[in-house]
Amino acid sequence: MNLAPLRPTKSELTEMARLAAPIVLVNVGMQGMGLVDAIMLGRVSSADLAAGGLGNFYFFGIAIIGIGILMALDPVIAQGVGAKDDVQIARGVQRGILMTAIIAVVVSLLFLPARSVLALLRQPEDVVPLAAAYVLWSIPGMLPFFAFNMLRQVLQAFHRVGPVVVGVLVANVLNAGLNWLLIYGNLGFEARGVIGSSIATSISRWVMALVVLAFAWTSIRPY
Repeated sequence: MNLAPLRPTKSELTEMARLAAPIVLVNVGMQGMGLVDAIMLGRVSSADLAAGGLGNFYFFGIAIIGIGILMALDPVIAQGVGAKDDVQIARGVQRGILMTAIIAVVVSLLFLPARSVLALLRQPEDVVPLAAAYVLWSIPGMLPFFAFNMLRQVLQAFHRVGPVVVGVLVANVLNAGLNWLLIYGNLGFEARGVIGSSIATSISRWVMALVVLAFAWTSIRPY
């Protein structure tokens, strides 16, 4: 019996790379927003930089649970797409919308005691108020954040990741511009440091979700 491992052909490797590249780009883009925030906050103060990092850690430490739940949509809808079962696809999309709303509310409620939680974890006293403010100002962006992740799972099942890539790229550019205005107080805006960074990110998440929805509307509208 020949137990030699099967090696993918060059064409198979090319196809896998073509499918993986947009997903990798989206993941890098999602992390890129936090990287830009850190770079720009580092020019304000060490406390603002630490607060941004701590607040971002608190955000994703809780939000990752909601992201994981929404990932269940991908195989469910993909099975419907493969079977050409419009009823299953519609159920997946509609339940995804309901799940998004519920998760956004629950996670937002878990953000409210951020200051007490961070203080309980013995974080630096000068950083805790700023980090907690960062977390609280991220609440307005919770619904579009999870809506984007829901749409991402749906579109991956449809093999349409182009809108997701466009949404992430637009959000990154917008986030950097809004940071320049709201962190540093340029063009007459109030300089708000780490709070300005959180506001910029929340606005960018709304735009990111709306861009993806606009580009993908023809695909998901029937469902």
